[in-house]
Amino acid sequence: MLAVDVHPKMAKIAILIDDLGYNRHGMESSLALPTEVALAILPETPFARQTALTAQKQKRITLLHAPMENQRALKLGPGGLYAKMTEQELKTRLQDSLDGLPGIQGVNNHMGSLLTTKSDSMKWVMEVLKGRSLFFIDSLTSPKSVAEKTAQEHGLKTVSRDVFLDNIRTEQAIDRQFSRLLKLAKKHGSVLAIGHPYPETMAYLQKRLNHLEEDGVRLVPLSSVLLSPPEVN
Repeated sequence: MLAVDVHPKMAKIAILIDDLGYNRHGMESSLALPTEVALAILPETPFARQTALTAQKQKRITLLHAPMENQRALKLGPGGLYAKMTEQELKTRLQDSLDGLPGIQGVNNHMGSLLTTKSDSMKWVMEVLKGRSLFFIDSLTSPKSVAEKTAQEHGLKTVSRDVFLDNIRTEQAIDRQFSRLLKLAKKHGSVLAIGHPYPETMAYLQKRLNHLEEDGVRLVPLSSVLLSPPEVN
């Protein structure tokens, strides 16, 4: 009997680092993480293109981190998508953001607690992504988000975030969230965590990701946890 037959299939964790593009340190530290870790890059930021090109050379999955309107009216910066936009305005702005980044394979929302609850806006987003064969990750910034459901309806590969690693930027808090991630992975088989290029997060992951085998889980590329759209009969 082979040893592999004894062990149940290892649970999978995928990690996505958001908010890249504004500073060099965030870019360099995230590109130093294992290449399974995916990166989400904000459009029209100083280091956006450089991050995307280096990630492409590393064969690392990269996403457009599309800024979407939030409930608190926080500023979105370049490439912002707003609920008041017409179909044409929203699609043009999203297309421009995608055109600005080489090698992008998917999109996730930056903020978006308002826009991801709007069916029409999400439908327009998914139509653009479908035209480019991209996937969509719902960062799940609102419990009322319709983004994942709309992505599925448009035949896109998609998945929602399970855990934010670093809402509190201390090693202890990040470690607590990581333990939660491991528990969910063992329960569900695969999970997705989102973190940010904070020095605390980067230092924690740099250390922690070398010891996953001992926890009975493995780090996988984001593409391994995406859900395929339901089959249409």
